[in-house]
Amino acid sequence: MNKALIITTTSGFLSQFELNNVRLLQEKGYQVHYATNFGVPIYEVKDETLRNMGVVLHHISIEKNPFKIRKNIWALRELIRIIDREAISVVHCHNPNGGVLGRLAAVLSKRKPFVVYTAHGFHFFQGAPVKNWLFYYPAEKVLAKFSDIIITINHEDYTRADKFHYKKDGGAALIPGVGVDLEKFYPLKEDEVHERDTLRKDLGIPEHAFHIVSAGEINKNKNHRVVIEAIAKLARSDIYYSICGEGPNRKNLETEIKKYGLSDRVFLQGYRNDMPKIWRTADISVFPSLREGMGMAGLEAMASGIPLIAADNRGTREYLIDQENGLVCNAASADEFAKAILSLYENKEQRQRYAARAQNTVKKFSLHESAAKMSQIYQKLPKVPEVTIENDRERPMISVIMGVYNQQDLEVFEKAVNSVLQQTYRNFEFLIYNDGSSIKKVNTYMKELENKDSRIRVIGSKANHGLGYALNQCIASARGKYLARMDADDISHPKRFEEEISFLKDHPEYMWCGTNCKLVDDRGIWGEGVRPEEPGTDDYLKYSPYIHPTVMYRASLFKKVAGYDEGKKTARCEDYELFMRLFGLGYKGYNIQKCLLDYRVDRENYHNRSWKNRFHEGQVRYEGFRGLGILWPKGWLYIFRPMVSRFVPSSMIVRKKERMADL
Repeated sequence: MNKALIITTTSGFLSQFELNNVRLLQEKGYQVHYATNFGVPIYEVKDETLRNMGVVLHHISIEKNPFKIRKNIWALRELIRIIDREAISVVHCHNPNGGVLGRLAAVLSKRKPFVVYTAHGFHFFQGAPVKNWLFYYPAEKVLAKFSDIIITINHEDYTRADKFHYKKDGGAALIPGVGVDLEKFYPLKEDEVHERDTLRKDLGIPEHAFHIVSAGEINKNKNHRVVIEAIAKLARSDIYYSICGEGPNRKNLETEIKKYGLSDRVFLQGYRNDMPKIWRTADISVFPSLREGMGMAGLEAMASGIPLIAADNRGTREYLIDQENGLVCNAASADEFAKAILSLYENKEQRQRYAARAQNTVKKFSLHESAAKMSQIYQKLPKVPEVTIENDRERPMISVIMGVYNQQDLEVFEKAVNSVLQQTYRNFEFLIYNDGSSIKKVNTYMKELENKDSRIRVIGSKANHGLGYALNQCIASARGKYLARMDADDISHPKRFEEEISFLKDHPEYMWCGTNCKLVDDRGIWGEGVRPEEPGTDDYLKYSPYIHPTVMYRASLFKKVAGYDEGKKTARCEDYELFMRLFGLGYKGYNIQKCLLDYRVDRENYHNRSWKNRFHEGQVRYEGFRGLGILWPKGWLYIFRPMVSRFVPSSMIVRKKERMADL
């Protein structure tokens, strides 16, 4: 399956602006993955909408500010891992820092995917500060060499992008923005007047007031301050102003509003998911941005039949002509904005004339026009091969997945294999991945296993890649509806598969289940591993709340999310990282409160792990706890648990486990 990775800096961007591109990619046969910082929501985050569309979600540490070096380096590493682990063939990145890290990750990865970058407005433009030209222009010129396509949304940016040097057969493209949905944004209808009046009242707007609306992230670039100052200059008590959006500049705006004594007429309405209705409550819209690539808020207002006053920038120049279909002002001039607002305030006919012309203008910026252009651009993506769909009756119900590296105790290995073959539930295939074993007798034994039972398939490589890689290769080859984990030195009890598959069939709300286990070594059973029945957030603090080789997954889970991490950092705790990531994405697991596996752990060496592995587990805990929102206060204590526990004598741990055992 070909996979496309969409990268943005802030969560919510995809569901706010790019859902149509998701559909286009899926129509072309791509599985769509989405990587962003879910901890920084600017727009409404619709994770459930994305999951229902089959989008695979990845949380990364990316920051909007490119100078937050540490987190962005972390994000770069995460992106490289995702591209390689998921075998991504197309990367489509957005936002300036998303474009930088996405393209660097693509070129540094082993996969070398096809790269598309949508520039929603270069930071270097006519009239931009000199520092922008000194920093962003050279950076973009270099990064273009790692790009197959750079998509621009205005003519000024396209002209510059067209002069860059690209990968072979690459180049620049121009689209009319992300597209306005004209079925959602339209002028007020007669049967909607009552609803509009009710909403105006809810917003705090009096019946006969003159209502101005702006929409967009509250930041310095959106320049709402100049409109507040303009309203203060007009001193008209019936002019009200609603600012819809959230962002880092909110407190500064609140201070400005109080300074001018406008708290009773200027309202910060917060993020709104009902903007089509909000626009129809307005008499005019003001769009005062210092910089825009296109400016969807302005186009939405025009489509809604609302006269527009906008600051002069390369984005608004695409669709607004002064005194033809709206009014254009200098972004820094409160006087010009005051004059423009007063002009429309006093002249209803002028408002109606601009609104009518604006509706005609906006047609060429519709969602339909944008989608047609994007479809043409996506024709250049790598072709997706046709996939033959296997008949359900020919598929095994369970795929057992086992990674093996130099398991030289063949007696133990054989017991593990036999415990799978002797399961009471018989409809399974058994995938064994030989992860570069270098011991001759181990390789010979594995070669002979396929002759032992037709359900066994041995796959592998000559090089050792680690358990995470081995299990991902098994998952990619698996044909079953369920995936049962198994290790080469453990013993599954005969009814394990039967009980687990029965549970998952009866409980569709869980994506995997595990069980408790007996702890065994060469001297027999010495303890019991017990896990919570329904693990919650705090259950991830001490250790993984699932015993890895007891787990059975729904195979469909790995069509929605990335599999095991294959990096060196997660060696010896790849399962812990996976379960925290899955839980953070909203998926649930369950532990059957029965011992259905004998888990081989040497009681004398129970606590022996290298300092390197312990340090890496601390890193995994830090990232996982941060994603789950449990980093502070108690999460920090558990980050150091792997290192501190090295000083606890193994005998103390063993005695505790022995007391739990049912011997």
